[in-house]
Amino acid sequence: MKTKPFEKLAFFLIVMTLFFQSCEEKPQKIEKPEQAIDYEYANRLEEEYKNTRGAIINKYLEIEDTREFWFELEKLKEYIAYVEQEAETLGYKNLGIRIYNGAYPKDKKYPDPGYSTVFLVPTGHKTTSKASFLPISSAFVIEDNIQEIPAYNYGHAGRPPKDL
Repeated sequence: MKTKPFEKLAFFLIVMTLFFQSCEEKPQKIEKPEQAIDYEYANRLEEEYKNTRGAIINKYLEIEDTREFWFELEKLKEYIAYVEQEAETLGYKNLGIRIYNGAYPKDKKYPDPGYSTVFLVPTGHKTTSKASFLPISSAFVIEDNIQEIPAYNYGHAGRPPKDL
């Protein structure tokens, strides 16, 4: 019995597919970060905020202010990549993000006049000298805001706020 060219080609393609699949590098499993908190704990934090600070803010402003914000994950990744790129050219190390509370002025040129917002500011440590006789651990260094890189804002705010 003769093998047809089509069968040989199909067999070759199957073998090559299996070969290349076996050569693929399997991604490492990402472990849960040390700072990750469970949903129940997060809910307790939100309830405490609503019952203390949130209640005072809402009473004073006479509105139900925004207290939760949503940022698209892909956009955050883009911003982080931009921060890493720019910080490297500026000579910053040990990068981070500081999150600030803010509020939009009561002016129609802002997206949510009178409501709260949060914005992200890149942080890092700029090394100015390579040598020192003082052994200072980087654990005690408070990273500076990197003012040369723009902050990040304009996530979507919950109006009314969405409970956890």
